[in-house]
Amino acid sequence: MTDTERLFFYFLRRGLWDDTSAADIVVDDSCWDELFMQSCRQAVSGIVADGIATTGIRPATELWNEWVFHLLHIEMMNEAMAHCGGMLLDMLAAHGVTAVVFKGQAVAQWYPNPLHRSYGDIDLVIVDGWDCLVNVLQDKGIPYFYENGDIIVEQLGNDFYNAKYAMSCGDRYRVEFHPTFETLYNPWMNNRLQRIVTKTSEWWTVNFGSSVIPHDTLEFNLACVILHIQRHVLSYGIGAKQICDVAIMLGKSGVDIPKLKAILNHLGALRFSTVLFRFIDIYLSENVSMYGLCREDKDVALLYDIFMNDGYVLKEERVNIGRGIQRAPLRVIRNGCFWTWRSLRLFRLMPGEAFFFMFDKVIVRLKMLFGIKS
Repeated sequence: MTDTERLFFYFLRRGLWDDTSAADIVVDDSCWDELFMQSCRQAVSGIVADGIATTGIRPATELWNEWVFHLLHIEMMNEAMAHCGGMLLDMLAAHGVTAVVFKGQAVAQWYPNPLHRSYGDIDLVIVDGWDCLVNVLQDKGIPYFYENGDIIVEQLGNDFYNAKYAMSCGDRYRVEFHPTFETLYNPWMNNRLQRIVTKTSEWWTVNFGSSVIPHDTLEFNLACVILHIQRHVLSYGIGAKQICDVAIMLGKSGVDIPKLKAILNHLGALRFSTVLFRFIDIYLSENVSMYGLCREDKDVALLYDIFMNDGYVLKEERVNIGRGIQRAPLRVIRNGCFWTWRSLRLFRLMPGEAFFFMFDKVIVRLKMLFGIKS
C-alpha cells in the first residue's frame, strides 16, 4: 500500500463515519494532487473531502478550492437528480407503472452528507407494469434503447427542466429501467433470486413470511447491492463508491445481519460477501489505525487489487485494446481468453458465478465470431 492509498482510506473513513476526533497524521504536500485524483477515480471525492474537513489539515489553497468547487457540483447534480427521479416516478405512476428507486439514491440517505455521495445513473426497478413502460415512453416522445435486457433513456426532454438550476435534468442523466432488482450468471441461483422478486419463493415465505415484500426489506436491498458488486467484480471491476454503500448500510441502516447472511447463502453469494465484509472491516470500518492496515489474506488482497487497480479503468483499457485490433476474429478470441482468465482468477471467491460467467462470455464471443445473432 502506498502512502497515498493510506491517506485515501484514512480520510475516506473519517468522511464516511463523520469522525471528528483529532487527526493523527502528517500529509506531505506532494501527496495531495495524487489523493485528489485517486478520490475522483474511485468516485468518492465528496466523502474524502468531508474527511479532510474534519481535520485542520488542508492541501494548497488552489487545489482545495478546486476540490470544494467539485463538491458543490456533486451537491447540485444530486439535488437535480432527486428532482428528476421524483418526476419520473410520478409520471410512471400516473400511467399505472409502479417503480422504485434502487442502488445509489436509495443508499445515499444513510451517509452523513447524502448529497456528497457521487452521482451516477438513475436506476429504477419496474415492480409492476414493465409491459406498459415502452408505451409510456413513446407517448411522452422519450427516445429509448435496449441494453442487456434493460431499457435505457439518455434524453428525457424539456419536461424535466429544473428551474432552480436552469437546466434540463433529462439531458444530464442516464436513466436505466430494470425489469428486476438483479440477475446472476448461475441459472439455478438466478431462478431462486427471481422467485424471491416475484414473491413465489417458498424459502422466502418460510424464513420471512408471505406478507413481507422483499424489496421493502433492508436485507434484500443490501443483498442486491452486494450481488451487483459481485457481478461487476467478475467483469471489469468496481470502485470504492459501491463498497462504501455496503459499509454505510451495514453500519447505519439497522440491517439484520443474520437475515442478510441467510439471503446471501441462499443465493450462493456468502463466500464472496464474507470476503467483502473482511475487506470493509480492515479498510473502511470505524476506529481503524491508519498504520494498522494490512492485507489479511489472499482473498482480501485480490479484492483490494480489483477495487484499487481495476476500478473504473479496466473497461476503458479493454475497449482501447479492442480498437487496436483490426481483425474481428482475433479480437473476439483475445476477449474470450481475457474473460476465461478472469473467471479462473476469481473462481475461489465465487465459484458458481465464475463458472457460468466464463461460459456466458465465451459463448457470446463465439456467436460474434460466427455472426450468429442472439
